[in-house]
Parts: sequence; C-alpha cells; structure tokens
Amino acid sequence: DLSNRCVDFLLQEDALSPYDDKVRAHEGEIDKLTKVAEAKELEESIVKTGQELEMLIEIVSNLKIDDATQTTRIIDNISGIYAPLNQIKATLKRRKLDLQKTEGAAQFAAQLRLLDQSVNYLEVCDSPAKCEEYLTKIMIQLEELEGKFADFDDYILQLSEKRDELYSAFESRKLALMEARNKRATTLMSAAERILKGIQNRVENMKSINDINGYYASDLMVDKVRDIIDQLTELEDTVKAGEIQARLKTIREDAVRQLKDRQE
Repeated sequence: DLSNRCVDFLLQEDALSPYDDKVRAHEGEIDKLTKVAEAKELEESIVKTGQELEMLIEIVSNLKIDDATQTTRIIDNISGIYAPLNQIKATLKRRKLDLQKTEGAAQFAAQLRLLDQSVNYLEVCDSPAKCEEYLTKIMIQLEELEGKFADFDDYILQLSEKRDELYSAFESRKLALMEARNKRATTLMSAAERILKGIQNRVENMKSINDINGYYASDLMVDKVRDIIDQLTELEDTVKAGEIQARLKTIREDAVRQLKDRQE
C-alpha cells in the first residue's frame, strides 16, 4: 500500500518540482561566485542534491510495483533532472578552476616572495648543522606548496626552479662553513702540537711528581691546550680534540714514569 501511494505521488507532474527548483537555484548561483570557498560550498550542495536523487532512484527501483512502465517513467523523470545537474557540476568545475587561478596567482606570488626571504636564513647559518636545519624547513615548505598548487603546471615549474636555487645557496654556505671549520681545526691542532712540545720539554726536567702535578694544575700553557680542546669540541672535531687530550695525558704519565725510573 505504501509503495503504491509512493508511486502515485511520484507520477504527479509537480512531484519532483523541489528538485527542479534546487537545480535551477544551483545554476543561478554559479555566476554569482566570487571566491573558491563559495564554490566549494556550492559544490557540496550540488553533490548532496545528486545523492538525494540517486537515493530516490534506488528506492523506486526496489518498490514492489506491478506496472513496470510506471517505474520507468518515474526513473526517467528523475534522470531528466539528474542530467542538467551533471552539466551544472561541469560548469561549476570550470568556474572553480578560474577562481582558483585568480586567487592562486596572488597567493602564489606572496608565497614565492616569502621563499625569497628564506635567503635571509643564510645569515644566521653559522654551522653546517644549522644549514641542514633551515634547508629542511624550506624543502618542507616547497613540498606543501607543490601539493597546494598541484593543478598549475607553471607554478610547479617555478617551485622546482626555486628549490634548485635555494638548495644550491644553502649547500654552498654549508661547504664554505665546513671548509672554514676544517681550516680552523687544523690551525688549532698545529698550535696545540707546538704547545705540547713545550710542555713535554718542561715536565721532563722536573725533579718531583708534585712539581709535575702543580705544573699541570696551574700553568697557562696547559690551560691553553685545554682551551683548544674545548674549541675543537665546539667545532665538532672530536677526533682532533680526543687526540690532543690523549697526548696531554700521555706526556704527564710518561714524565712521571721517567722521573720514577731516574729516582730508582
């Protein structure tokens, strides 16, 4: 009984008029769109209308109706509304793309200017590690932008060029810092070697272990070697720092051992 009443209702000429009105309203709203956000809202509304029509077709198809021509007629009427709805979807898609181009151009230009300012990071990159850190941040920003403007080939090309430009700039800065660091470490190593020779000559002639210990505790040259070790550690050259530390310790141990041998 419910199925028959439903069919009788849907066979009326104005039964689907609410959907006709919705489709016309959707079509009229397209020309009024000024923002991508508005286009997305309209797109959601159109999708919802389409889903309702699909549900209606499914319901009618499952109704127990003796006269198959009635089912066919109702479905045809619904399809007659669905066809222009698909055309509206296509029109909206084109309109949305146009709006995206307009809004995207300004947004992309702003993002590109922001990336250009990333070069300022080079001024605060005082170590290779910082170069890596800031370069990673910039690369992540570029990946996000590529995802955001994936539909615009021209923008992707510009972002690719910008990536190469920024990568080269940060890599050059990193290599320059590494070269300066290595040069500084070599200079410090040479200075430490000269001081260590002086320390060795001094302690070899001392007459007691207390003299050796006192020298190591208070002499400025020993302090200077320890300062060089700290500087090398800050430069992350742990190999040279460890080598100097070991040699400073060995000189002391050798001097104590040789003194004991002489005393014996």
